[in-house]
Amino acid sequence: MTGDGSTGATGSLRDFLETTPATLSQSTCVPGSGTDYPVGPGQSYASISDVPWGELGPGDTVRIHYRSEPYREKIVISTSGSEDDPIRICGVAGPDGERPILDGDGAVNDPDDSSGYGTYGPMEGLAMVMLYNRDHETKVHNVVIEGLHIRNAKNTFNYTRMDGSTDSYEGGAACIRIQAADNVVIRNNELENCANGIFTMSQGYNEAHLTRNLLIEGNYLHGHGQNESYYEHGLYVQAIGVIYQYNRFGANAPGSGGATLKERAAGSIIRYNWFDSGSVRSLDLVEVEDAAAWYIEEEYRNSGEPIDPERLEKVREAEAGYRKTYVYGNFFNHVGSQTSAGDLVHYGSDNDPALSRAGTLYFYNNTISIRQNRSDAWRFRLFYLGNRNATSPSMEVVEMFNNIVHFTGESSGTPSYFCLSDTNKGTINFGSNWMTGSWNASDIVANCYYGNESDAPILNGVENLMDVSGTAPIDQATLEPLAPVVGMAQEVSVPFKVTRQYQRHLKSAPRSSVNSLGAME
Repeated sequence: MTGDGSTGATGSLRDFLETTPATLSQSTCVPGSGTDYPVGPGQSYASISDVPWGELGPGDTVRIHYRSEPYREKIVISTSGSEDDPIRICGVAGPDGERPILDGDGAVNDPDDSSGYGTYGPMEGLAMVMLYNRDHETKVHNVVIEGLHIRNAKNTFNYTRMDGSTDSYEGGAACIRIQAADNVVIRNNELENCANGIFTMSQGYNEAHLTRNLLIEGNYLHGHGQNESYYEHGLYVQAIGVIYQYNRFGANAPGSGGATLKERAAGSIIRYNWFDSGSVRSLDLVEVEDAAAWYIEEEYRNSGEPIDPERLEKVREAEAGYRKTYVYGNFFNHVGSQTSAGDLVHYGSDNDPALSRAGTLYFYNNTISIRQNRSDAWRFRLFYLGNRNATSPSMEVVEMFNNIVHFTGESSGTPSYFCLSDTNKGTINFGSNWMTGSWNASDIVANCYYGNESDAPILNGVENLMDVSGTAPIDQATLEPLAPVVGMAQEVSVPFKVTRQYQRHLKSAPRSSVNSLGAME
């Protein structure tokens, strides 16, 4: 990961995406090259607040040791590491591998925090771990957070403010919130029961308000969202450059209306993850909002700002990433009775069609099991392309190849209608895929596209779809492949090859061949 060690400015987005290893790094909570700050029973620092957080610098390590009683203290990271020597906040596991717990229920803000965090009242209630520098021209960079169990930051819990008063968390609170930062790794954590598991912000004021280059890997996220609200999600990421790999996404909190992974990102790779049902949709890949002039050249040129050649180059690179998203090697395990989901993947926009992705979603070597009864949901969409409120057809394109998509009813129930997309067209180009044949039943147009065939997506390459036996080509308990899909994959030209595979759970293995369909050889 790149960085210049001073301002947080980053190198090439292309370099970040192409050079970040696809392997899962193992967490080792050992001292780095700088100062060691051991926290916990019998350690130099009895509590988290004893650490001089405002003084951390390159190579410093805060090692939080496991104890049976959770830590009920919050963390603000306002300083930066360097490319070679990041600041590391890590958990030293217990005797049986237990991660140290940071519990938001009754947590206390550091009364001696000097970052300026408490100057803006609501921010105190927005996270258990916050990356934030108050300086308008500076942002945090080069930070690693790993090996922790962070939980219970949502508006049903209270915390203690810096002035000693008690308050409830804000509606959009997060286990980890990045207000603006570059080159951040979030690895091997359990994030549980927050409004947002991870929330990252990007705003258009200047470079110091953008988040760039995130690696989110090997985490277990579950129980997130707010009751009867669709604004909070398992992950809610606004950034330029983000890779998600080897994460296990469990169900969101019952009654919440958010997505598992929602992003407004330019340059993202979603690979080698496991998605369980339990949210409105698994992937919600939608338009940039607050920082459009940093993502889209036309928005920059129309902003009224003088055109800076260096920034223009960054914007053009960001837009190239904004128009191409890569989703590969993932397992999607959807069980209809466990969720109110109506579609699996949304690619386009949800508020402003003018800022829609209007690009290509490369969707390949994924294994998808959908068990959905009509009594739970009348129809289920594999994709939702564009924005159904747009006045013109969706410009989004899906390049879909080497996937396994098995759709059936749950138990002995009547299956939902299996729709490929919503009523606003879009284009799906099929390569070799094993896909259950129910998407092409005679009543699909009536029940998916309200009887208007012109609203159906444009489908190219339908002849490449195969349903070899009509039976599941995967073990529905493990989603591992069975014999019919071996030797059926096609050769493709994409910049990111399938070289690894997710192993249940939070493990990885090399993949020696892509000769078979799906996420596992």
